[in-house]
Amino acid sequence: MVRLVIAMNWETELRRATMTLAAHTGFSVIGTASDCYRALQLVESEQPDIAVVDYYLDNIKGWDLIPIIKRKSPLTSVIIISPYDDETHAWDALYKGASGYLVRKFDMDLLAGAIYMAHTGGRYVSHRIVSQVLPKFRVYQEYYRENFVKKSQSPRRQEKIIRLSDTERLIIEFLSQGRTTKEIAETLNLKIGTVRNYVSTMMRKIGGHSRAQMIFTALQWGLAEFVD
Repeated sequence: MVRLVIAMNWETELRRATMTLAAHTGFSVIGTASDCYRALQLVESEQPDIAVVDYYLDNIKGWDLIPIIKRKSPLTSVIIISPYDDETHAWDALYKGASGYLVRKFDMDLLAGAIYMAHTGGRYVSHRIVSQVLPKFRVYQEYYRENFVKKSQSPRRQEKIIRLSDTERLIIEFLSQGRTTKEIAETLNLKIGTVRNYVSTMMRKIGGHSRAQMIFTALQWGLAEFVD
């Protein structure tokens, strides 16, 4: 059973999401909120698996709450519900540590899918936004490699880049495609626990407070390529 906290500004959307998800097999809505204070209280007291958070709560951006949520409940994944259907806002949310980014007026089946993906260690972003992000990152990736890696990184970090194994590089590339831990394990013929251990090791090597931050840094350093 996936335990959910839902925090949304608009009461109509909050009711709609709550009723739909509560009726969904495998989900348990353990609390709802329409303001930051109540949302953070619920996260701390209930330790949910997933927090579905509105883009704005009390004029505070939902992704700015992610570090606070992670401190109060380290194992809680956060899905952002946003009015903005563009790659800049989506990438900012992922970089802050979101496990999902959905545009408001979404189909409830998409939200259910995003919750399942986040619960199994994956990330969800709408296909349209992903199609906007990937070509642009390919264009700028060589720039990052030439300017960010060579000029800005210390010798110690350069050493870390060299020490990444072929398997670690593959896993980063698969994560950048939004694949789940289970899917990566099946593709590489590894155990799920082994893949998780690889990810933990890479997060220590590369840094970042979330998988999204690790992937962003890896792409900047030229450790992985986006592949269709």
